[in-house]
Amino acid sequence: MGLLQLILPLLFMGCDDLIDIDPPKTEVVAESVFQSDANASAALIGMYSSMVKNNNILQVGLGTSLSADETDPLYIFDFLYTNFGNNNLTSSDFGASGYWGGFYQIIYQANSIIDNSTNSKGMTDAGRSKIIAEAKFVRALNFFYLVNMFGPVPLSVTSDVKVSRALERAPAADVYAQIISDLKEAEANLPADYTSYGGKRDRPVKSAATALLAKVYLYMGDYANAESKATEVINTADLYQLLPSQEIGDVFLKDSSESIFALNTATETGHFLTNEDNYYMYGFLYGTDGPAYVMTASLANAFEPGDARKTAWVGTFNYDGTDYFYAAKYKDYEVTTSPSEYSVVLRLSEMYLIRAEARAMQNNLINAKEDLNVIRQRALLTVIEPTSQSEILDAVIQERRVELFMEYGNRWFDLKRTGRVDALMSTLKPESWQSTDAFYPIPIDEIRKAPQLKQNDGY
Repeated sequence: MGLLQLILPLLFMGCDDLIDIDPPKTEVVAESVFQSDANASAALIGMYSSMVKNNNILQVGLGTSLSADETDPLYIFDFLYTNFGNNNLTSSDFGASGYWGGFYQIIYQANSIIDNSTNSKGMTDAGRSKIIAEAKFVRALNFFYLVNMFGPVPLSVTSDVKVSRALERAPAADVYAQIISDLKEAEANLPADYTSYGGKRDRPVKSAATALLAKVYLYMGDYANAESKATEVINTADLYQLLPSQEIGDVFLKDSSESIFALNTATETGHFLTNEDNYYMYGFLYGTDGPAYVMTASLANAFEPGDARKTAWVGTFNYDGTDYFYAAKYKDYEVTTSPSEYSVVLRLSEMYLIRAEARAMQNNLINAKEDLNVIRQRALLTVIEPTSQSEILDAVIQERRVELFMEYGNRWFDLKRTGRVDALMSTLKPESWQSTDAFYPIPIDEIRKAPQLKQNDGY
């Protein structure tokens, strides 16, 4: 491992840094890393570690929950994310540029793994296929967040920095086409279960690619495929089951039967959720006596009486004489290299809600209601009987709101993709909202380096 520890930092330097490395040396680095399945696997693990350490994916729920109607800052010192909450981002804001740069850093690492594995002479065919499949899943996931936050984005699918730097913003349809292509290949070559990962659900299996495909198809309006892919995951009963109502508080445990793909938040020095950037989203801010972010009143009031999710996943806190609600889906904040919880990116309940919406959009109202009521009954709520397509769709969006709150941008993306964002936000934030706020600004530093990138409207 000594050689690997030396060469991985070189392999995964930022794009600008990599330009300054002599090409022959870079080739030697790649040869060394990808001379065997084991070394290539270590490079892959380095990519997952970067996904946690650079915070881009872990913080998707933070910025987007502030942009939407889910979260308000409680402490006035939160200058980094104030403009998300005000929908007043600028092209020089640290928050938006952090997302952009973080996603592209991971995409570059995935591209490097794909390119070097493809060209490796020392890897086995089976090892090559699996490692490329994992990298393509990760690339697809990062492009999914990019296109939903920023709209059209450069479609970088190579580790050649000069090629990537010259790219213009690709239409969203092209980005989605690449995401689907990557996920189909990942679906075909990923393992069927978590055995090869030691039973841990922190790396993707076939069903993870299927689940993300279901989500992508839903966002694209391909409802037949969204229903089909969600059904495939739901029917994988040997891997996934909804926890019973009395165990709903265990949904986010690392070995939860609902977890399809999660990020392992442990680091060499301890549980990563103790890092302030993530701690204050789910529970109490490290080093203070309370949460930095609290639920908006509208979200806190969105739960029906008796909803088991509010009991299990919502905490209360009194600050300066006022009671606030905060997200408490994650509760393990002890400093440990073996956390009891992972940060869950894809889970089974969303597959039911994806299928319910896809079925409703195809006028399969009876089965759409059945899926919707599976989730409601698990939350100890009564079944509902909407009679029209619009009523069912409204009910699905409401159920997604209280089931998936503050998880990986779901609410913000739902408001945008269903055309509800303008009406809601112009009422909620009339002084600051404009329709162009639906997409975040391209960082000004990126435009300076690559003038062919055109800024989003409104910035």
